[in-house]
Amino acid sequence: MRTLWLRRRAEAGENGVAAGGRRMRRLWLQLRAGWVTLTGTGAGATVAFGLLVFVAVLASLAIPRESVALRTGALQRVIAASSPADRTVVGTVAATSMGGNPSAIAAVGASLRATLAAADVPVAGNSLLWADLTTAYVPVSGTAQAAGYGPPQLELAYRTALARYSDIVAGRLPAGGGTAGGGTGSGGTAGGGTSGRGTGGGGTGGQQTVVQVAVTTDTAARLGLRVGSRLDAGTMELVVTGIIRPTDPAAAFWTQSAAAVSPVLAQGSSAQQYWSGAVFIGAGALPLVESALGSSEIEVTWVYAAALGGLNAAAASNLDASLNSMASSGATFLSSGTPITAAVTSQIPTILAPFVAGESAAAPVLELLYVSLAVLGAVVVLLGARLVAQRRAAEFTLMRARGAALYQLGWLVLRASVIVAAVAGGAAAVLAIGLTPGDGDAVSWWLAGLTIAVTLAGPLLISVVPQRVASPVTERPRRRAGGRSRAVRRIVVETLLLAVAVGGLVVLRDQGLSSGSSGLYTSAAPVLLAIGVAVVVLRCYPPLVRELARIAGRSRGVVAFVGLARATRTPPGSVLPSFALVLVLAMVAFPDMIAASVSQAQVAASWQQTGADAIIGVGRNESFLPTLQHQVSAVPGVEATATVATATGSLSSGSSVSVMWVDPAQYAAVVDQAPGPRFPVAALSSSAATVLPAVATPAAAQAVAQAAGTAVGAGPAEVSVGSSTITIGLAGRIASVPGETTNAVVVVPQEPLGTSPTGPDLMLVAGPRLDAARLIAVVHRSQPDASVTLRSTALTALRSAPVLQAARTALAQGLATAAGFGVLILLMSLVLTAQTRELTLASLATMGLRRWQAQLLLAAEALPPVVAAAVGGVACAWLLAPLVGPSLNLAAFSGTGSAIVVTPAAFPLAAAAAGLVLGALVVLTVQTVISYYRGSTRALRIAD
Repeated sequence: MRTLWLRRRAEAGENGVAAGGRRMRRLWLQLRAGWVTLTGTGAGATVAFGLLVFVAVLASLAIPRESVALRTGALQRVIAASSPADRTVVGTVAATSMGGNPSAIAAVGASLRATLAAADVPVAGNSLLWADLTTAYVPVSGTAQAAGYGPPQLELAYRTALARYSDIVAGRLPAGGGTAGGGTGSGGTAGGGTSGRGTGGGGTGGQQTVVQVAVTTDTAARLGLRVGSRLDAGTMELVVTGIIRPTDPAAAFWTQSAAAVSPVLAQGSSAQQYWSGAVFIGAGALPLVESALGSSEIEVTWVYAAALGGLNAAAASNLDASLNSMASSGATFLSSGTPITAAVTSQIPTILAPFVAGESAAAPVLELLYVSLAVLGAVVVLLGARLVAQRRAAEFTLMRARGAALYQLGWLVLRASVIVAAVAGGAAAVLAIGLTPGDGDAVSWWLAGLTIAVTLAGPLLISVVPQRVASPVTERPRRRAGGRSRAVRRIVVETLLLAVAVGGLVVLRDQGLSSGSSGLYTSAAPVLLAIGVAVVVLRCYPPLVRELARIAGRSRGVVAFVGLARATRTPPGSVLPSFALVLVLAMVAFPDMIAASVSQAQVAASWQQTGADAIIGVGRNESFLPTLQHQVSAVPGVEATATVATATGSLSSGSSVSVMWVDPAQYAAVVDQAPGPRFPVAALSSSAATVLPAVATPAAAQAVAQAAGTAVGAGPAEVSVGSSTITIGLAGRIASVPGETTNAVVVVPQEPLGTSPTGPDLMLVAGPRLDAARLIAVVHRSQPDASVTLRSTALTALRSAPVLQAARTALAQGLATAAGFGVLILLMSLVLTAQTRELTLASLATMGLRRWQAQLLLAAEALPPVVAAAVGGVACAWLLAPLVGPSLNLAAFSGTGSAIVVTPAAFPLAAAAAGLVLGALVVLTVQTVISYYRGSTRALRIAD
């Protein structure tokens, strides 16, 4: 019985497995049937179409979002490099505006914090670092300071976090205070009870407020204070109860006020110097201080830590504008029904300013790239729709012949498009958000929506609209429009496209491109220009190809003639790929031209900042050792050196100028390495008997002209340098002088009137590939106090700006995406005509044409449109420089604020065009190999 039961269980299990297999097979067959019903004869093409939609939506979403993430990362690096003291927001209110109640610090501070938060200033609820109540400076007596100084002046400060930011060295922190009666005798407590003093600042028989204070170790040492010291401050007596030491002197708590840690030397109206410092009081002393000084002498300050860790690139400019607005007009709010206006200060705008400037310069360039990538993605989607329409053309023709209405065909196409858009677009959106976390950019969703719209509308326009021309066989055939009507329609469409392109470029030149204010119309400038260029190319290249075919017809061979003759016939779908290839080349080459122009501007800025590859300097009262120039010249990579002696001189008119004595030949050999005008070495070669020839900067030339009493300063002018006087005559002008920060500089030769009054204190070094580490080591070994300034360091600082690196990375990603779209477009355009070429190869093979001849014929047929598109792309990229370049404000990347002119570069254009043609040749070669491998029978049967 048990054996029978086990056998039945086994049979039941086998039957269950078989039933499960049958259910899975039925499900698979149902899905397959549903897929065939959905896609018809274009099942494989629909899969390819979905993949293209996925790629296009992914690029439209991911590239802008990744760019925002890169720029946000750059912003966070800028913020992290700043000091914590600069990442604070400070609000200051006079105690009088608080209704004479400085003890309400917490309530008013909470209202101020809420006002800052409402203005989108990122301060957290618990971000109050400390609150500070500070009096005006009060003269005190009773200190043991050095003679020769006036009475010190101290401010009384109450800070809520004093215990957290300080260590007690001696005594204790202050608590409060009390009153002291005048008269004789002594008694009471130091803590502020009642005590008698025989003499004091309060006078005999009067009342004096006693306030406990704490001082820092530096203040105690400077003023000779100790625990128990008493200072007379007019109506107050300050009793030192503790001496403290800052736990971190670099913290914002101590650097907020210059005199908080250590007294500073100041000068009064009587020209006598005195020490100004600070003492710290406790919370219990606030009413006493207010009563003694009055609320008009007290300011209350709140210091908040800004929560900048979550600040993104899009919000940086808003925060900068908000803080600048508050700094200029203050923050007004209500506290307990009383309107209060607080003065708001912060160093955050200083931190954000370079980033905001770079962001404003980079964002328009990136928007141009985003819009162009979205258009390229839309073109890829349309080519995929053409592929689906090509595969289902026979199916739709048969359905129309059987009486199907156009709306029925439209529903079939739209149903498949909706499913493809939902699946592929949704998957791309999920992947883009997963790969690029963060808030992203709103424009990315608009561009992705554009791609989805093309996904839905493109197949309808490509598949259904042409069916209106082909009437069902049961109806009377319609007469097709004549050639003249088609030509008129084409002229109208091309004129409209050119008008849209010209209008967009005109609007771009009038409005310009700026971050946050550019619309999609102006941001589509490369697309608009590519449209115009594509129209011109498609109009011009057929006549040129016909002329080449006519020339080829004179030869004995027919391969080139037949190929070129076939190339003169513009296929109906060749306009879209040609436009797309023109745009691809433009978008690959134009950002590279921008990057090259920015790099050239940065190199020029580095020369402007330094003037030489290296500058070695010592103080003006010092000079170089005689052997240093020889040691520097021996450093690897050094090509030339020149020593300069500098001094400050004064003209007879009272103007001051910097005088530099140089060896003209050596000096010119170094400074002529920089771009720009050559140094006028000939102007310093000759001189009169008693007049030194001189070349001067514009400011110095004007000063010399005033001293000489001439319009141009050509007459001699005397310059007093120390105890000597030299007579100079202007012989030339120079724009700037390396190593000198002043504007008024005069350069004179060392000979023939002798050397400079002092030894050389400046050395210029030329050497593009000098060993910087070796140079620094040689200089510091010889003269440790000398400074070495490298042009390479300045150039690296310009090129390593975080926002520039982020923009460069985003551009590189965009260029790679554009190149990938270009490959897809080229491949799709050749795939769409592959069947025709395969039939041509099969026909030629049956007629005995050799394989290399067939390949030459296909190349002669397929390459002219590609070459025309390459020429158009080069022309489009070349035109973008003068048409769009002036609308880009790239001055933030130059390092000097000067404008950057985008100039065309021949090499990127030639490389992009050659790559396009080479890619077309590779695709044609692969197709030819595949066609010959398959044989000609299959292609001829398909044609039948």
